[in-house]
Amino acid sequence: MIAVCIIHGGVGPRFFSDRLFMQLCGTCTLPASLEEIPDRCFRENLSKIKEADSVQKANSAISDAGDSLNMMGALRYISSLEERDSLVQSAAEYFVNGRTNLALRQFEEGFKTFGLMDELKNHAEIFEDLFVNAIRPLEAKDLTTLFEVDFSSLGSNKRQLENKTICFWRDWLIDVEEGDFNPLTLEMVLQFASGASSVPPLGFPRQPKIKFLHSFGQDTRIFPEANTCLIVLRLPIHSIYESFRTYMTEGILQSPTFGTM
Repeated sequence: MIAVCIIHGGVGPRFFSDRLFMQLCGTCTLPASLEEIPDRCFRENLSKIKEADSVQKANSAISDAGDSLNMMGALRYISSLEERDSLVQSAAEYFVNGRTNLALRQFEEGFKTFGLMDELKNHAEIFEDLFVNAIRPLEAKDLTTLFEVDFSSLGSNKRQLENKTICFWRDWLIDVEEGDFNPLTLEMVLQFASGASSVPPLGFPRQPKIKFLHSFGQDTRIFPEANTCLIVLRLPIHSIYESFRTYMTEGILQSPTFGTM
């Protein structure tokens, strides 16, 4: 399901641990740590063994964890503190890596769908942000660079109005980011324009564009409009920033569905 979702431009999982992602990519992982053991009781038992400052205390702690250690084939009594550290590390490695090995192999089989497994191994650094890191909130600069602006010819009267409108657009995005028009958010702005509240992992199927709503005679359109299929955002032309920000904000907040008035 994850492979199909990614290939079709859906959202990324973004909840993998560093270890799981590295194991999928076939790269070397760091030695397992006690903090990675989710079983609280077993983790505490291993901590007691590790913190024991004598062989006698360590063997006593090993006895307390005997049932768990015996199940994973790691139960043995020690004769030195070096053996204590080796036992703890072996138990941690088994709990974190060994017992999940079969499930991991099955997981890998699923990732072979559409050849995603090969791409993961060949381009791990590209996919890491998609699998491991949480979604970063949109910033004004993200939307500024996302859209390609469809300007009129240089030197034309329309171009002068469009240049001013783009300045308004960029200032307005910054104000939205700073919360000046709460509850409006940048995610809502993107959803109005594209139907998606975040940029898909593989990008949009076509380049998002900004166009302008110029007045023609009696036809004056003061609110923003959008075509979410073509991913085109049409900005209204206003002479002052106060009017632009008012109608942009109201137009998006009052839209019953994305991209329409």
